[in-house]
Amino acid sequence: MLEPDRFAVLVVKPDGVAQHLTRLISLWTRDRGYKLRGFRELILSPEHQLILDADTQVGGRIDRQLSEVFYGLGPAHALLLEREGSRSSDKGSAAAELAGITGDVLPHRARPGTLRGDFGALNPVFNLVHVTSGTDYLDRDARALFDRPLVELLGLNGARPDGISQTPHLLRPFKLWSVVADILAAWLGPEVVRPTNWPAESHGPSHPAVGAALMACTRAAQRAGGENGEVLTGVLDGRTSYVHFARQVPMVDTWHGYLAYTTLRHLTLCADTP
Repeated sequence: MLEPDRFAVLVVKPDGVAQHLTRLISLWTRDRGYKLRGFRELILSPEHQLILDADTQVGGRIDRQLSEVFYGLGPAHALLLEREGSRSSDKGSAAAELAGITGDVLPHRARPGTLRGDFGALNPVFNLVHVTSGTDYLDRDARALFDRPLVELLGLNGARPDGISQTPHLLRPFKLWSVVADILAAWLGPEVVRPTNWPAESHGPSHPAVGAALMACTRAAQRAGGENGEVLTGVLDGRTSYVHFARQVPMVDTWHGYLAYTTLRHLTLCADTP
């Protein structure tokens, strides 16, 4: 008999796939007692996003519309996981347990030992994974991601997952602060965006680094002045859309451009949240 409480759905978002983290994330979940039962690569459509976000609390200062562009940048990987053995009895549902160890959506609050903390989420959009938050949503998400209900997906003899070909030596990590600073320098000029004002790459999206980056951006906007200064200030306070930003800023690589925009867009939120 199928026991839904034993199963969880985890989606490795496009940033995790692009950095070749899927295999390592799968091994991370295995080390915590989860067996891979299904795998699928897909482009998450707006319809998929609506389904997956249906149980997500709306509101606050995170603009979920930013995900529409993000999910169009590349494929996502859907993983169906089963919690093994005796762990089922005292941990609550597998979906709830896995959601609890995913880590905070704000990267500087994602502690070591959580998935986002261990794998280095970069900002509230580039945060690596989505996890179904409870058993009630499990069959819905399985249908959306695998095009079949959970019981059919597993089958009478158990599902055999497709292989995940990514291996650790192929990792391609995004650099956070150098990407943001380089994008701004190419747009505003190196005399406006001064490298000495930016946090070190090794500091990652920590709270002090976010504060330093926000101060560097504020100074850059003041030095730039005019329309460019207004556009940058508008990104920081949410008035400048990505479409407007992309028209103004020379971008060789869309991934880096969107990482820069979404990081800037959430600097104030992250700086204001201890």
